[in-house]
Amino acid sequence: MSKSLHRLTVKQIEAAAPGTALADGGGLLYRATAKSAGKWSFKYVSPDADFRAGQIAKGSQLFQRSMGLGTYPAVTLATAREKAAAARDMLAKGIDPIEDDRRAEEATRQRAEAIARAASEQAMTFGRYADHHFLPFALTGFTNPAHIQQWKASFATHAKALRDMPLASITREDVLRVLQPIWTEKTVTASRTRQRIERLFAHAIQNGHFRGDNPASWRQFDATLPPPRVEPRHHPAVPHDQIAAFVAAVRARQAEGMAALMLEWIALAACRTGEARFATWGEIDLDRKVWEIPAGRMKMRRPHVVPITERMADILAEAKRRHPAREKGEDPAPSDYVFASGRGRPLTEMAGLMLMRRMEAFKTFTPHGLRSTFRDWAAEQTDFPRELIEEQLAHQLGAVERAYKRGSAHERRRPMMETWAAVCAGEVPAGLGNVVPLRAAAFGGQA
Repeated sequence: MSKSLHRLTVKQIEAAAPGTALADGGGLLYRATAKSAGKWSFKYVSPDADFRAGQIAKGSQLFQRSMGLGTYPAVTLATAREKAAAARDMLAKGIDPIEDDRRAEEATRQRAEAIARAASEQAMTFGRYADHHFLPFALTGFTNPAHIQQWKASFATHAKALRDMPLASITREDVLRVLQPIWTEKTVTASRTRQRIERLFAHAIQNGHFRGDNPASWRQFDATLPPPRVEPRHHPAVPHDQIAAFVAAVRARQAEGMAALMLEWIALAACRTGEARFATWGEIDLDRKVWEIPAGRMKMRRPHVVPITERMADILAEAKRRHPAREKGEDPAPSDYVFASGRGRPLTEMAGLMLMRRMEAFKTFTPHGLRSTFRDWAAEQTDFPRELIEEQLAHQLGAVERAYKRGSAHERRRPMMETWAAVCAGEVPAGLGNVVPLRAAAFGGQA
């Protein structure tokens, strides 16, 4: 046996004072840390090209490394020599034992991550599918923040018991446990939750994440749960014979803020609150006296043109005068909101409703109900064609009406809306517009 190896004895190791370093030869070293206790290490020059390149990149020409082999006496002298011999064999093959261990650990880590990732993808949970797959698909094109929040709440709150369950394992009984506690107490919420869960599973079935019958379809529950009875909900509407008094009350509050201006605009245009809230100056064409609402902001997803009456033009002038841009001596930009708050943001969804709540005589009505006020007046008190009334309300027309309709007919609607503006201003009685009602003519009424 070469004298350069196996220089140490067990007695020398046990007798070594703390701090003493002893060499066994061939790179095997022992350093005493206490009496009869110490650490083994193996020193060598690395042949690994990547390690050497890394050292050079750091400006170092030192390629020597030290590999820990364990502590004495847990690792005996004989065991330490075996470990050192194995390391020398690897070096003889051009392998750095430290780099070899590191690469093996990295490969093991990557395999473990791949297995975990595959297991996670295989065990798709209801909540994960809802958040990352279904909702991004289902909410595409939604513009109403309240509706978006309601859909998210169905899966985050009402169907919370399903969220951590594997999607593929959910049964009709699991869905029933979600629905039963709220079915009779929160009928609308429960019914909508079931419908949205049903749509999620329909999506999952089509995309290969669920097999079998849809566990949330109504036929799974029609013999278990009573049919949902949802009373039709109508937005309380100001009677058309009170519209002049209502508009007068709104005008009396217009010095207080922008909400009153917007509320009168809603009444005059017979538009939806969201359409008015998000109206921008780029949609206003004062030369042509029209408000052009793009399809993306309309419920029916088609562009809508509203004729601007003289009073609506006055409201626009006042809204522009109050716009935050005027504080800088500038006109509002095309992208700025018409009915903007002091910070240039659109008014809140509740701004108009809260204003009506403060108007004692009209506190039980809603801004959306003003559309019904206009429709009731136009249909019951005038002879304006039904298709013009429906077009002003941006309702979907029947196939025959659509075939005959050309454009938005906003100029044909303009006399109707000017008459409505006169009624709102109290200049014309609510039952006597510029079109003589047939009923009035039959009974000798005056136009």
